[in-house]
Amino acid sequence: MSRLAEAPNLPAASASIGVAGVVARVLFVCDAASVHTRRWAEYFRDQGIEVHVASFRPATIEGVRVHVLGTSRLGRLGYFFAIPRLRALARRIRPDVIHAQYVTSYGFLAAAAGLRPLVVTAWGSDVLISPAQSRLLRWLASYAVRHADAVTTVAQHMNAAVAALGVPVARVNAVPFGVDTGHFMPLPGERPQATPLRLICTRNFGPIYSVDTLVEALRQVRERGLALQVDLVGEGPLRSDLQAQVARCGLDDCVRFHGHVDHTRLAQLLAEAHLFVTPALSDGNNVSLNEAMACASFPIATDIPANAQWIEHGVNGLLYPAGDALRLGEAIEQAARDVAMRERAAGLNRHIVETRADWRVCVARMEETYRRAIAQARSS
Repeated sequence: MSRLAEAPNLPAASASIGVAGVVARVLFVCDAASVHTRRWAEYFRDQGIEVHVASFRPATIEGVRVHVLGTSRLGRLGYFFAIPRLRALARRIRPDVIHAQYVTSYGFLAAAAGLRPLVVTAWGSDVLISPAQSRLLRWLASYAVRHADAVTTVAQHMNAAVAALGVPVARVNAVPFGVDTGHFMPLPGERPQATPLRLICTRNFGPIYSVDTLVEALRQVRERGLALQVDLVGEGPLRSDLQAQVARCGLDDCVRFHGHVDHTRLAQLLAEAHLFVTPALSDGNNVSLNEAMACASFPIATDIPANAQWIEHGVNGLLYPAGDALRLGEAIEQAARDVAMRERAAGLNRHIVETRADWRVCVARMEETYRRAIAQARSS
């Protein structure tokens, strides 16, 4: 049996009965400018729940009260100064549940403020990378998860890393960010397979995402005669470096830098692409990958746990060693040749996302997490 068929599913979306009867007011402690914060806040707002967000960065979310905790210019020290501000805010709001996201920053802040019932969510590098970088970061992460009433991660492979911080693994649950499968959909009818091959990458331009590896792979396959049209969707500190690399590689005529685009345009670009490449060196839950799978764009991804939980090499996508431009180029050429493999993967990937990463399914699990956190706080 395929490993993908054996992968655990989240509970069915229809199992959700909502938390409106249990939660009247929720406080998110996280980056208000994040698209993920916006999605959670807007969902619970639409359930008739009063939603507040405490954040270092200001943002406008319609129908949601955003409270700016103060300046972040002090760096990590600023979190310590924000503790009494957050504590006072929670006393004034009196939320039924607090949900802090990103363990080593907002998670620690909410835990240090003594807020309960507290759900803390790990996003990726906050438990996979940061705790190994310094004793301080490990202590911050450990303090946050040990003082939470419930802990979630955005991907199953992260659970062991959280448990290593001092939480029984049975208390850690994976809840992916989720994909709106009604929005991210394949094109109607058959996808045109004519050249040039359309390829898309939607990872940001930072070191961890290794987009330069993709550009080098594109140079190699282009020199071997593969006709390409490439869309790079994202922003970041390495954008100018990548643009210069594209120019040096003679790829200006086939690579387009889009910057950030809205979800409608993103879904369109993904649905039009034959291949999707994620070259990230490390990841939590790769929502970009799930969006591409939902749109039936054939995925090529680094062979890291975040991607291997979704892709079985040669079945519904291809995996390659992170940072290896030669192997990535070979994977691109293999996918370009094997149209039948891409077509078989399209239906399988759509099914995987619908059953394991649909937004409604993920919301159902988070609602159950809120109930569990409230019960834990009341019993202790």
